[in-house]
Amino acid sequence: MKIIAIANQKGGCGKTTTAINLAACLGKKQRRVLLLDLDPQGHSSLGFGVFNDDARDLYDVFTGESSLENIILPNVFNGVDVVPATMTLAAAEHLPLRPDQRERQLEKHLAPLRLRYDYIVIDCPPTMGLLTLNALMTADLVLIPIEMSLFGLHGIDQMYETIALLRERYAREIPIRVLPTLVDSRTRLCRHFLHQIGERFADDVVPVMVQFTVRLKEAVHKGIPIIEYDPGSVAATQYNRLAEELMACLHNDAFAAVEDEEQARLTAMTQAFDQARARLIENGPRKKVILRFYDLAGKQVQLAGNFNDWKPDKDVVTRVVDGVLEKTILLVPGVYQYRLIVDGAWQEDPSNPEQVSNLAGGRNSILHVESQHETVGV
Repeated sequence: MKIIAIANQKGGCGKTTTAINLAACLGKKQRRVLLLDLDPQGHSSLGFGVFNDDARDLYDVFTGESSLENIILPNVFNGVDVVPATMTLAAAEHLPLRPDQRERQLEKHLAPLRLRYDYIVIDCPPTMGLLTLNALMTADLVLIPIEMSLFGLHGIDQMYETIALLRERYAREIPIRVLPTLVDSRTRLCRHFLHQIGERFADDVVPVMVQFTVRLKEAVHKGIPIIEYDPGSVAATQYNRLAEELMACLHNDAFAAVEDEEQARLTAMTQAFDQARARLIENGPRKKVILRFYDLAGKQVQLAGNFNDWKPDKDVVTRVVDGVLEKTILLVPGVYQYRLIVDGAWQEDPSNPEQVSNLAGGRNSILHVESQHETVGV
């Protein structure tokens, strides 16, 4: 069993949305998942449509009035059980526990469930109190969602400091991954913060970002995850990729490093997929996609990807509008990989943090094309 704590002291960063959709994506992959709602607001419970003011929660478990087993809501979604939360849980911060036991209550109660679940996803409250410390102490990985703002950057610094103190005090590693959320890469300010996040947190940033979309809010309103509400949406694709990245990071699944034979098989599959996509491009309906590059005007920039056989600027229309470089292509809806050739040097798109490793040891940028959108700006 692996435990993923989703934490950030700042609210409004997509923490609960990430907890709901990560748990759902793991469940869809035939994994046994427990979503643990540690936020007294109970928004993870609400997002799955199971919120109940009268439900028992972890406060009853910590006080000995109930067992964790007895408060679990089974089969809330495919492969996903939920431990609900209510406002009563806020009182857990003031329980009279011995100092050496305060931060290990959750770990103690989760121990009997280790053979029952593959993953436990914990939605932490937006505070650094007893509940969050308990989650961090039991976590195999801490995922920190970060919105594109100065407040978001400040909050993540505090999280790093807290986790560093726990590492030192208890002599245990607590891996960290940073997830950019609420991303609107069309704005210069958003791209500025993406660049800062990439520089400051380097290898801790997952090669996935979650774009801002009203579809996520609509899914929460319906009480279902985005992969059920709109499985073809960009957000569903991005949360599915996040699940795969974390599974690989935790070395608990086949998404981790593969042997040469398996890699060769996957390469052959990729080539077949690219050929099939090429046939679709010739015969299927296509959307006009505009990629905008705000900091590359004045340089020689070409675009190559699996949509044009990796031939620089093949089937690409280039123009400069008000100092902004635009590359226009026609694509069928789907997910594509691409690279830029800037003054003769191949590189990933510096304004797009969503990337994947390629066989040459570099990084390819990811492009999502949805059927309901006529243009996509990057």
